[in-house]
Amino acid sequence: MKKRFLPLLILAIFLMSISYAATTTFSYKDLLYDPMAMGMAGAMTALADSPTSAIYNPALMGEYSRLAFKFGFGIAPLDEQNFINVFVKYLQLLQNNSEPPDGELSFKLSSAGYLHLGISKLGLTLFGDGDVDAYYYKYTASDPSADLQLEGQVSLDANVKANGALTVAIPAIDLLGLKVNFGANVRAVNEYYVDTSISTKATQTGVAEATLTGGPNENDYYERKFDLIEQRYVSFDLGTYVRFSPFVAAGIVVKDVYAIPLEGKETFGYEKGYYYLDSTGNPTYSTVTPYSETPTPIDVVLPDMSLKAGVFVKVPVLGTRVSVDADLDKTFTPLSYRFGIEQPLFFVLTARGGAVLNTNFQPQLYTLGLGLNVLLIQADAAIAIDPQVMAPVAGSISGSIRF
Repeated sequence: MKKRFLPLLILAIFLMSISYAATTTFSYKDLLYDPMAMGMAGAMTALADSPTSAIYNPALMGEYSRLAFKFGFGIAPLDEQNFINVFVKYLQLLQNNSEPPDGELSFKLSSAGYLHLGISKLGLTLFGDGDVDAYYYKYTASDPSADLQLEGQVSLDANVKANGALTVAIPAIDLLGLKVNFGANVRAVNEYYVDTSISTKATQTGVAEATLTGGPNENDYYERKFDLIEQRYVSFDLGTYVRFSPFVAAGIVVKDVYAIPLEGKETFGYEKGYYYLDSTGNPTYSTVTPYSETPTPIDVVLPDMSLKAGVFVKVPVLGTRVSVDADLDKTFTPLSYRFGIEQPLFFVLTARGGAVLNTNFQPQLYTLGLGLNVLLIQADAAIAIDPQVMAPVAGSISGSIRF
């Protein structure tokens, strides 16, 4: 019986497929899109020379007249990469019909990226972010004097949001050194929340009982749950940029100032079964409740409006640029502050540093970044550092071609 039970354990875990659900793993998603923004701690509201303006302030698109193609990607936390390698090895063992070791693994991961094409006062940006929460658990009792058993659970939860933004910037005033731009984003948003889990328990006595009776027992089971929430809506961002001189500027942006719901749907799936040995002694899975999915229309939950204001100062001769932003609530009360500084080095290099501060001006995050600009090509990289442990927790890279 023990020899027959081991393949059953392998089969039971192999049947536990990948799953998905939502978590928040990194609080500063806007930093993950672009390393320039990460290096400046997200103080981008009045920093007017980047095609990332479609994300941070649409009015800045009026200051970026080049044709630009740019791609960026960020990930957090950085210390979870080893788990991904371990998780891949576990999957490879399952695919080779080898039993993975007992244990418990879990990780949370955030990622974000964007692809941008900017032409004069018009920009098209595809960007999105996602969270993943994965969990793996397996326990096998192999004592011959005891009732052999397997317990296992696999889940992989995800929350993904994809945006397609069309940005338009309109120069309203350009007189005697004073310049005012207005801009807007029209964003088509697709948001997905998926929560799937598969759990199983198989015991030697339970399998034997199911084999004799031809039906399920109270102890052994296989259960699969699936829940998918889909939301689609159109949202609008408005921004203003005011340049008082080449050395001083200010900006303000209101995100999700208005939204139009398009479609909301929730799909729930469920399956239940048990294990037994067939007439040849091979482990077999039997379904009690066949898997089925039930779609149901739901109301779209629209995002809350958010505000951000910032100022930018450039130091003459040195070329040092300082940018300060404040995240605001609907009553214009500060929620946090962002401070960034940028210094050109050796003509082709740019160093960046910044910090995210709470309302008591305590650091929540430090950031460092470096940019390389050679002819038409620009590459940037940055990391975010946890001030409590002084260790990197997030990273971002990007590359762009400008004409």
